[in-house]
Amino acid sequence: MKTLPKLVAAVAVLSAFTFAAARGKESAAFQQTAYDKLAWTEMMPGGPSVHVLWGDMKKGPYALLMKFPAGFDSGPHTHSASYHGVLVKGRMTNTSEGAAEAGAVEAGSTWDQPGKVVHRNQCSPDAECVLLIAQDKPFDFAPAKAK
Repeated sequence: MKTLPKLVAAVAVLSAFTFAAARGKESAAFQQTAYDKLAWTEMMPGGPSVHVLWGDMKKGPYALLMKFPAGFDSGPHTHSASYHGVLVKGRMTNTSEGAAEAGAVEAGSTWDQPGKVVHRNQCSPDAECVLLIAQDKPFDFAPAKAK
């Protein structure tokens, strides 16, 4: 089933570009980049890296691929604004305060994370995880205060 991850990735990227086009943003020219040639920016040592697809994550709106190392745990945290996610590669668990446990997320699964709600993202220790994230507002990350 090696074609399923490719199909999921294609749908995820198509969704990101559809999201951009709906907001009046267009690509300047055709561009195609193989996964192993993507430019990743490390957000913190040993933590997630990002590849921005379009927009500006400091200003919003934007869409990006976020890569978690195998076994990465974000810890409980919040974001100021809601975001939409698609797991493109890997297996992970998402938990969100006040929501029922949903179990593991497989490639192709989607979720909507409300802003200002404590949540946690954990990548399976088996392999890295790659997420497509789309958000209307700037990206931020605030560790949750211990209760």
